[in-house]
Amino acid sequence: MMMKSSVLKPVWAAFLALGLVASISGCAQVSSAKPGTPIADVLKQYGKPVVTCPTKDGGQRMVWTQQPEGQTAYAVQVPKSGLIEAPQQVLSTESFNVMSNGEVWTREMVHCQFGPPANISRDGIGSEEWIWGYRYLRAGDDAQMMYVYLGSTGASVTRYVSQPDPERNPEVMGRR
Repeated sequence: MMMKSSVLKPVWAAFLALGLVASISGCAQVSSAKPGTPIADVLKQYGKPVVTCPTKDGGQRMVWTQQPEGQTAYAVQVPKSGLIEAPQQVLSTESFNVMSNGEVWTREMVHCQFGPPANISRDGIGSEEWIWGYRYLRAGDDAQMMYVYLGSTGASVTRYVSQPDPERNPEVMGRR
């Protein structure tokens, strides 16, 4: 059966628009910024980060993220020199394990380290805890959520747990 070209035009227009958006977003990834680039050039090319926090050494930490739907976030350390260090993908099992370094991790520290979460919820029996959920990929393209529990006041990390992302793993939710 042959389709009329008038039906195909909107379909092709949609595919072309999707391809254009994908190619533009693929080009504008801060992950490709070179160490030693002036931060002004990085901001000009990749736009404003979602999070900017001061660091202990007088520099800044900047995070560009694809949350809530994406699974990556890149952080750039900017020392006083204003020349960036290599961008780091911060949504990974290894990166989340930094919260086991013996420090008390505050909500602000989590925000500065990983950026804003994909979702925020409360859960628990009796004493509900605040939970920040970060979407990420584990080795082998395994879609996960890292749940960071921030206690009943939401002030500091009490624990963190990785589980399959219920939106990306339908079998977890009993759907097929």
